[in-house]
Amino acid sequence: MPHLLNIWPSISARLRDAQRVLLLSDFDGTLTPIVDRPELAVLAPGVRQTLVELTGHQKFILGVLSGRSLHDLEDKVGVPGMIYAGNHGLEIIGPGLEFVHPEADGMRGIQTEVFERLKNELGHLPGVVLENKGLTLSVHYRLAPDASVARIQERFAATVSPLVAEGQLKTSEGKKVLEVRPNVDWDKGKAIAHIQGQHPQAKLTVFFGDDLTDEDGFAVVQESGGVDVFVGPARAPTKALYRLDSPGEVARTLALMAGL
Repeated sequence: MPHLLNIWPSISARLRDAQRVLLLSDFDGTLTPIVDRPELAVLAPGVRQTLVELTGHQKFILGVLSGRSLHDLEDKVGVPGMIYAGNHGLEIIGPGLEFVHPEADGMRGIQTEVFERLKNELGHLPGVVLENKGLTLSVHYRLAPDASVARIQERFAATVSPLVAEGQLKTSEGKKVLEVRPNVDWDKGKAIAHIQGQHPQAKLTVFFGDDLTDEDGFAVVQESGGVDVFVGPARAPTKALYRLDSPGEVARTLALMAGL
C-alpha cells in the first residue's frame, strides 16, 4: 500500500485535472488523534484554518463523516460551509443538503431504552464512558482496566443481544468502543454515495479514514475511481489503496491540497 505523500506528484496531478473534488474525512483518529474520552478531542487551530481555506477553494467540496452525533461533530469542527455527516452518516447536513435516515429516526425511543439498560449494567464500572447520540449509542472502555474488558464486553452483549435477535438493532466495534445502531441498510459508504449523488459535478472523491467503520467508505470511493486513504499504523485487511501514518500527515496533506 503506497504512502500517499511518497506519490504526491501523481495524486496532485489528478486533483489539478479534476474540475471539482469531493474531499471527505473521518474525524477521530484522522483529523484529530484518538484521546481517552470523546469530549477531550480538539481540532488543532492550524487544521481548522486549513479546512476554512479548503472550504473557500473553488475546487473543493468539503465534508466530514463521523460516528459522533451531528451536533457534536459540528461543534468539534466548527467550520461553516462544510458537509457534516453524523452517526456514521445516518444524519447529514450541509449547503443544500439535509438528510436523516427515516427508519433510524423512528427508533430513537428504542435507543434511549437500550441506553438506560446499558447505563444500569455498565455505568458504574471504572473507566466506562457511555454516549447517547440520539440515533446511535456508544460504550467507550479505553480508560477501563485491562482485566475488566472481557466483563464489559460480556455485559454489553447480554444487554443488547435480545434486541439484536429481534432484528431491531445491530452492534459494531471500533477502537476501544462498542456501538449500538439501528438495524438499517446504511453505513458510511452509503452516506458517501448519497453525498456524491448530491454533487455530481465532483468527478473525483478523496476520503481519509482510520477505523473499521470507514472500510465501507473506502469501497464506495474506489468504485467511483476516487482516492481512499487509510490513516494509522499499517493493519490488514483494509480496502484502502493508499495510506498515511497519522493525523499529522493528514494535516500536511490537506495543507498541500489547499495550495493547489
